[in-house]
Amino acid sequence: MSWSPSKTRRILGHYDPAHNAIVISRIFDHASIPRYAVEYIVYHEMLHLKHPVRLRGSRRCVHSRSSRRRRSCFRSWGGRRSF
Repeated sequence: MSWSPSKTRRILGHYDPAHNAIVISRIFDHASIPRYAVEYIVYHEMLHLKHPVRLRGSRRCVHSRSSRRRRSCFRSWGGRRSF
């Protein structure tokens, strides 16, 4: 896991399967950013390990139905459900 080289607002984080690495935007590397924000980005990117990109015909399915269901389980996300 590492910080991105720049403070991008467009890509908050990504999972790089070639290097088996999670990269988080450096914009989150500041004391004023709530911890749960970084935790959520890391959680979201970890879901890409469990639910990899699949092809549907010629289209890529990056966020499958099952990954969206798991994402909604994040304990700090809207106070919904816990793990």
